Amino acid sequence: SPLALNDEVSRHRFEKEARTIAKLQHPGIVAIHAVGRMEWGLLYYVMPYLSNGHIGKRDLRSDQARVIGVLRALLGALDYAHAQGIVHRDVKAENVLFDQNDRPMLTDFGIATSRRDRSRMTGAGTAIGSWGYMAPEQARGE
Repeated sequence: SPLALNDEVSRHRFEKEARTIAKLQHPGIVAIHAVGRMEWGLLYYVMPYLSNGHIGKRDLRSDQARVIGVLRALLGALDYAHAQGIVHRDVKAENVLFDQNDRPMLTDFGIATSRRDRSRMTGAGTAIGSWGYMAPEQARGE
């Protein structure tokens, strides 16, 4: 997904976040294969194309075993990310995609934060995430 950012701080943030997420190697997390900047400043990252849609497009209500399997896979991916010091901050249906083997994959770590990195690229009191999915304390910027 190409992105042109207007200031150097935003470009640095994009590259830093993408490289951090690219280090996550887990079967339930969509891999980032490359991160870069075109010579004219366009930023990009390369990841697999997952064509089987997101979980919000699926009706899994009648398949309890499948729901449990999907939840286990996602919790495993989140547990791994947390063990690496990464907090996703935007888990929602649109960020759970299915690969060609119909395995759930967590994607869009674009607003993730590193618990190990003490530099604050997002200001205190800033609400980060998707409003309909935020915890109240997240919406308050806490």
